Amino acid sequence: MKSYSDLKEDLEQRRKELQAKQKKQIEDRKEKSVSYRDEREKEMESRKKQIEKQREQEAARIQAIRAREAMKQELKRELESEKN
Repeated sequence: MKSYSDLKEDLEQRRKELQAKQKKQIEDRKEKSVSYRDEREKEMESRKKQIEKQREQEAARIQAIRAREAMKQELKRELESEKN
């Protein structure tokens, strides 16, 4: 049979092991939450870049349409001046 001091040591050892295990679990949870947050931030940044690129493409398309319209108007004026 184990003595009182041996039982007390075993209990203290188990308590330390349990505390270490709980501390590790807390650290793991913190790490996972940070990585989840980082993933969301990366997704948001990616989405922002995608939206900005779409806006730039739309602006370029509108600018090209305006340039074509300006060329058409200039050609019309040239044709009108040649007729006169």
